[in-house]
Amino acid sequence: MNTFAAIILNITPKEMITDKKDMVADWIKENGNPAIEKLTSKNAETASMIASVLDHAGLSADHLAQMIDIHVAEVNKWLSGKHNFSEKMLDNIVEKIESNPITN
Repeated sequence: MNTFAAIILNITPKEMITDKKDMVADWIKENGNPAIEKLTSKNAETASMIASVLDHAGLSADHLAQMIDIHVAEVNKWLSGKHNFSEKMLDNIVEKIESNPITN
């Protein structure tokens, strides 16, 4: 709906925007958001792989946190699949695990 039609129907532009947002929000509630679902799935998959590598290497979340110099709470968020991994951080994790004397 254009602004002219909104004026004729006595609808303010703000109400038009709200209606559009509600339509999108309603659609997402009914159908889900494929992009978010894909990202969530990929995060869970990555977290599972990292946890498996840590387990195989005999390392804990605490060890990893110390190796990459972050709080263990952040590592726990990653390992739960509730937080995104950046490509830079994944590279850092792999580098630290590979260079760790415990894993070699």
